Amino acid sequence: MTCSVPTACTCARPFPAELKFAFQPIIDARAQTVFAQEALVRGADGEGAGAILALVDKANLHAFDRKCRIGAVKAAARLMGPQDGLLSVNTLPNSVYDPETCLRTTIAAAEAAGFPVERIMFEMTEHEAIIDLDHFVTIVKSYKDMGFTTAIDDFGAGSSGLTLFARVLPDVIKIDRALVDGIADNEVQRAIVGNLAELCAKLSVKVIAEGIERRQDFEALGELGIALFQGYYFARPVLESVVRPALPAAA
Repeated sequence: MTCSVPTACTCARPFPAELKFAFQPIIDARAQTVFAQEALVRGADGEGAGAILALVDKANLHAFDRKCRIGAVKAAARLMGPQDGLLSVNTLPNSVYDPETCLRTTIAAAEAAGFPVERIMFEMTEHEAIIDLDHFVTIVKSYKDMGFTTAIDDFGAGSSGLTLFARVLPDVIKIDRALVDGIADNEVQRAIVGNLAELCAKLSVKVIAEGIERRQDFEALGELGIALFQGYYFARPVLESVVRPALPAAA
C-alpha cells in the first residue's frame, strides 16, 4: 500500500494554506529540565486548534496530517534548542496507510532543517484506537521501529485502556486530564493514577500528567512518583515561540 495524499482538497472548506504552531513545555520536575515542547497547531492569525480541525474531513485528512508534521518540525528547527528536549507532534495514525512512505517527507523535512529525527515524539490519542485498533497498533509499532518516541495521549479516556497499552507498550503515556484535575482532593483518582504509575515504572514507560492547573495537584502527583508534567500551572502555549518556565522542584 502507498500513502494516499490528495493533491487538492475536494471539501467545501479546505484547511488554511498557512499553519502556525504554539509551543507548550512538558517539564521534568525531578531532573529540573524541559522534557519536551509540544507543538500545537494554530491558524495563520493564531486561530485555535478547534477552528482548524473543524475544516478537516476524509478528503483532506492525509494532507492535513502531513502538513502538520512537516510544519511542526520546521518551526521546532527555528525555535528549539538542545535544552528544549523532544519535539512532541500530534499525529493521526488513522490517516497513515504505510508509515515508512508517509513519514518519508517528515524525515526529509527534519534532515533539511537540521533537526535530529531522534528528538521527535509522536503523540497519538487513545480515541484514534477506537476506530481501528489493529491498524493503530501496527502504526505505533512501526513508529517505534523507525526510532521515534511514541506517546499515547489522553490515556484513560477511551475504551481501549489497558488492552491498547498491552498491545502497543508505548514509550510514554499522557494521563487524561480527567484523572489528574482535582487529584489532590480525590482518593479514587489517586488510587487509579498511583497504580498506573507503578505499572509504568515496572515496564519502563514514562508518565506525563497533563492539564495541571493547581499546585496541590502537582504535589499530589509527585508523591505518586510522577515526574513529568504539562499544564497552565507551568506555562501556557505561546504562538511561534518556545517557553522555558521556572521549574518547580518535585514533591
